[in-house]
Amino acid sequence: MILAILQARTSSSRLPGKVLKPILGKEMLLRQIERIQYSNMIDKLVVATSINASDDAIEKMCQDNNIKVFRGDLNNVLDRFCQCARQYNPKYVVRLTGDCPLADWQVIDQTIQYYIKGKYDYVNNRSKPAFPDGLDVEVISYSALKSACDNAVLPLEKEHVTLYVRHRKDKFKLGYYYSAKDLSHMRWTVDEPEDFILVEKIYKNLYKNNPKFLMKDVLELLNNEPELLKINSHIGTSEGLKKSLKEDEEFIKMNYKKSEQLLDRALKSIPLASQTFSKSLTTYPRGVSPFFIEKGKGSKVWDVDGNEYIDFVNSLAAVTLGYCDEDVDKAVQKQMKNGVTFSLPHRLEMEVAEKLIDIIPCAEKVRFAKNGTDATSASIRIARAYTGKKHIAVCGYHGWQDWYIGSTTRDLGVPKAVKDLTHKYEYNNIESLEKIFQEQELACVIMEPMNVLYPKDGFLEKVKKLTHENNALLIFDETVTGFRYSLGGAQELFRITPDLATFGKGMANGYPLSAIVGSNEIMQKVEDIFFSGTFGGETLSLAAANAVIDKHKNHNVIGHFVKIGKYLMKQLQELLDEKDLNDIFIVSGHPSWSFLQIKQQERYTTFEIKTLFLQEVFKRGILTLGSHNISFSHTKEDIDKLIVVYTEVLPMVKQHIDNQTLLENIQAKVLESLFKVR
Repeated sequence: MILAILQARTSSSRLPGKVLKPILGKEMLLRQIERIQYSNMIDKLVVATSINASDDAIEKMCQDNNIKVFRGDLNNVLDRFCQCARQYNPKYVVRLTGDCPLADWQVIDQTIQYYIKGKYDYVNNRSKPAFPDGLDVEVISYSALKSACDNAVLPLEKEHVTLYVRHRKDKFKLGYYYSAKDLSHMRWTVDEPEDFILVEKIYKNLYKNNPKFLMKDVLELLNNEPELLKINSHIGTSEGLKKSLKEDEEFIKMNYKKSEQLLDRALKSIPLASQTFSKSLTTYPRGVSPFFIEKGKGSKVWDVDGNEYIDFVNSLAAVTLGYCDEDVDKAVQKQMKNGVTFSLPHRLEMEVAEKLIDIIPCAEKVRFAKNGTDATSASIRIARAYTGKKHIAVCGYHGWQDWYIGSTTRDLGVPKAVKDLTHKYEYNNIESLEKIFQEQELACVIMEPMNVLYPKDGFLEKVKKLTHENNALLIFDETVTGFRYSLGGAQELFRITPDLATFGKGMANGYPLSAIVGSNEIMQKVEDIFFSGTFGGETLSLAAANAVIDKHKNHNVIGHFVKIGKYLMKQLQELLDEKDLNDIFIVSGHPSWSFLQIKQQERYTTFEIKTLFLQEVFKRGILTLGSHNISFSHTKEDIDKLIVVYTEVLPMVKQHIDNQTLLENIQAKVLESLFKVR
């Protein structure tokens, strides 16, 4: 059974008693009921009002006209709906509000049919391109409504009937029935005296000759008599949509309440409230983002407000097996009982080094550090010491030290003399590197062997040949690609062996460890340069790396990355093709580390689009920054949930771009560029 519940009360703040104001001799609410009853899809209609004495008149009016009525809590509207629906045990519930006397039964039926055809749990017709404000329809399954009643705890969720369901995208299948033409600028609801005057004039013009007049008839009337539009044009339009956005904004604030409080506190003691740019306000738009994670397990994390996410950031690709991997945790806990950092080396240093030499093509000697910048900076010092030259060529991202960051726009504090030694070249453009060699004596060429794009036309082979012809060293920065593209990194996948390589991130599943590896001859220079640190041999991270390598060998972790990642990229590309989204989004990268790139649009920047994108995916329980850093814990079900979210969010982004409504739907400060790497 399809039950329509019409929500009505007399205690309107701007137009008290509006639902009982007469239109052509009948109460406005009765006129709306009359129009709803033309529906071919609705089986039963009930008016749901409050138990307040002010609404006694609504009950009497319904009884006098043989209309079912239910009375419940004034403020807990969700409970009122649930108690009402429970009496009829319907399959679907249609939610309507009593300030819409121009309600169109055809729009109601079309929305219901869209809901049933798509097998949704919830559908509304309020998202742009939207119908006129005042033709709002929501359809929700009774089971979803009961779930909201049983689980909603926030006051906002109790005040706004469908808010709980709308913000549980991981639990419910949501849909949006759009108008063929965006009519959201038209105000047909009744909330102010001028609104009522407009509606009354529409009835006087249309009702006598056509009691079942439809939206198209009203549009024709307004087109022929445009002066009618001026009656309430000064009030503002699309109040239903604005109200929905306001509800969403208030809900988001509640959703991230603790996170925001901690952020304010952290900003007093920590610049940007984070140790990492990519985990801070520079990357996560404030007001619509979580800023503090409480715990993680497998492919999921929970923020300090208790919100659950499937995590595709994975600590910026450092977590490759999943959070709290049992094998890694067991190895770390065992070592912890014996100590962490000692006065002499621990044998784990040697054991892990031997394993790296066994799996990495270029590795004959190993030196450990704590993060990627340590390793890449050491590799540059080694190369300069080995070749006796100073200049370097860079391609990709290589950390925060002066020698690299001075080549970016984020170069404040880097001396010009240092900047002048670093030269950037373009990936898959061998001519750009040839030009540098023509102008400079290079000590080395350092590069990410792949990030967004695959190498083309033998690019890596050409780089190696050109570098060696000029007596320079080739360094692969495999901080991300190592333990991800292949166990031995991109050099193993593409069969190009560099002179030196740096590894980090996933080699210890989130524990702080990096490594410089290379040929015996070149790595011997480590004995001559100064590269030394107290915590390079810290044993917990080495124990973690030991367990990670063993797990890779015993469980075909890379095979899982590739299988799951290919499935993700295939599903995502099919979505872009089906929804005509290729002019906005691009799928790129390796299956283990793929990207959803955003193209600059004529009217909107990539950062404006990305801000809305992040706002919407975070709401729906997905943590991503635009890349998909696959872990061994990700399942096909995780990918399917991601695609469900993308299926809703990406077309929404396109519609806001097409309708030029993107900025007004962003509920946060738009992100700004930190600096461009890829």
